[in-house]
Amino acid sequence: MTDRPLLGLLLALVTESRHWTRVRWDFDDETCGRVWQFCSLGIALAAVLIWLDGSRYTALPSLLSWLPALLMPMQFIQSYGLRDSLPLSTFSFLAKRRRQRNKRLGLIEDSTHFNFGNLMFATILVAAAVGSKSSSWLFLPGLVGLSGWMLLSASRSRPIVLLPVLMVAGLLALGGRIALERADDWLSGAGGYQRGRFDPNFSTTLIGTAGAIQQSTDIVWRLLPGEKSAPPRLLRTGTFNTFLGVNWQNQRVPATDFTDLDTRLIAGEAYYLLQDSELAANPAGLPYFSLRGTAAEESPLPLPGDATMLRDFELDGVERNTFGTVRIFPTRPVIDGSVFWRGGTNPEKPPLPHEDLRIPIAERDVIRELIGELGIQRDAELRSNLAVIQTWFHKNFRYTRNLTIQHPLYRISSPTAIARFLKQTRAGHCEYFATAAILMLREAGIPARYATGYAVMERDMKRGGFVVRGTHGHAWCRVWDSASGMWIDFDPTPPDWFAAMTGTPPLMQRLNDNLKRLREDFFLWRNRPANRLAVSLATLGVGIAVAGFITKRLWRSKRRLADQVRAGGYAGSVIRTPLHDLEARARKSLGERPPGQPFGQWLIRLRASLPDSPALDEAIALHQRLRFDPAPPEPADQERLARLAKQLDGMLKRI
Repeated sequence: MTDRPLLGLLLALVTESRHWTRVRWDFDDETCGRVWQFCSLGIALAAVLIWLDGSRYTALPSLLSWLPALLMPMQFIQSYGLRDSLPLSTFSFLAKRRRQRNKRLGLIEDSTHFNFGNLMFATILVAAAVGSKSSSWLFLPGLVGLSGWMLLSASRSRPIVLLPVLMVAGLLALGGRIALERADDWLSGAGGYQRGRFDPNFSTTLIGTAGAIQQSTDIVWRLLPGEKSAPPRLLRTGTFNTFLGVNWQNQRVPATDFTDLDTRLIAGEAYYLLQDSELAANPAGLPYFSLRGTAAEESPLPLPGDATMLRDFELDGVERNTFGTVRIFPTRPVIDGSVFWRGGTNPEKPPLPHEDLRIPIAERDVIRELIGELGIQRDAELRSNLAVIQTWFHKNFRYTRNLTIQHPLYRISSPTAIARFLKQTRAGHCEYFATAAILMLREAGIPARYATGYAVMERDMKRGGFVVRGTHGHAWCRVWDSASGMWIDFDPTPPDWFAAMTGTPPLMQRLNDNLKRLREDFFLWRNRPANRLAVSLATLGVGIAVAGFITKRLWRSKRRLADQVRAGGYAGSVIRTPLHDLEARARKSLGERPPGQPFGQWLIRLRASLPDSPALDEAIALHQRLRFDPAPPEPADQERLARLAKQLDGMLKRI
């Protein structure tokens, strides 16, 4: 489910090989504590690397998908140790200190143990649930099957009893999954926009909604102007042409409106051309800026209205629609490249009168009245009309983020939110100003559209660039200039809104900003071709060194344990006799030996099923003498026990 089958197979082989080998180690409590510290360090390091290497919204699922591999050392010391459980004090610093104190004072402590395999099993299921392929049809049957397998082995119940319960649980899970998927589809389609994703043909606004505007202060993009180049004031992400009373949308179908942009070589370098321009043949004559930030698939690229070309972005694809919206398919989650602008044309198509001059009937009367009061003439120069509207808004209106206008839902005769904004409250945020100005321009016969994006307003004095935050999100107008045949930006919002969005950031915001820069800069540095090989070799070297150190320690401890057994010493280990070779075959008749039950006491239960029980009694007696008699073992006893063990093995095999 995590799309790492080779790693999963390797972990499974390491875990299950304990049933096929007799190699064991005597891991004490101190060793368990050191291994847990090693796992904790690995989890912390992996969390940092995953966070630096991708989006913070996917960091937690990615870390959870790696937890089985990160916790494998703990499973290893349980699977290949002499105990079938781990002390609970291993995972608690306070419990560890208490155990050390009791040991120093000679006090007896009853330590609680638990089976780490249960925790490992749950961790594996969680990792599969957040995997990239968990949405496939294989996930639910696999989840039910593995859970039933574990429950069956733990409860020793008959499969016929557990099967109906698993079937009911599986049907309930399937019903819940279908319900969640349908609820997600309904929420995603409600209102005509995709929840959590940018929709290039629908823009929700807060027009007609009372309350305070909440926007994230996180850095979204970083911008560094080129040499002797000023930054653009506005970066557009989308353009819309139809007002629906509170929201904006586009008239055309999105699936057929986007076209791929091809890469072209100009002066020996690859560019994405956003528009046809004579200056495109000479990029050195265009101003430019570098743009850096985190982007997902189909993210809109914030660009100036007269952006010309893109360079150095690592993209799997880039598309543009007829409204000038550019969306990208990044190769990696962090992108960095150059944007050239002021090329003399626009990426969007010319206006269509039946779309770009449309005014809703509910706002038509108040808009006509205002146009008459302001004296805006249809045959007047465009710049003159824009100046009249902008001056009127700046002198008579106030920008605020505390909205008080509530859109009327049931009273048809009540004034709309835009009408109340223009005639009564005369206070609102950028969405009100942009929408009202567009309707006024359209009434004057000037095609206009609604644009969303960001305002470039915060300078990074230490680094010489600019930062774009979520609070810099803005809305303005795109106005058609028939004289030049171009769309131009027109921002009617009073300029004092800049002051409300700037100022000294608090300490926590500065910390988040530094972490954001660190994560993106490290990601780009690590993925540069010149650094990628060095980072891979360094990581491989550290991994080989750690694996070699652990292997060496395990090999040494294994060899010492084997030497002590051959010398006849106990030293906490189990002295083997020929009778121990019967354990695997006896397990098929008796089941697993309960923890703590002596081997001879467990084996004597075979007496009722063997035709020659005296041979079993004699073998157990010799086994006990060889293990616990302090006198050196007699060779005759060893040979006699070997013959008896072979005889008993034949009996068990026939049974």
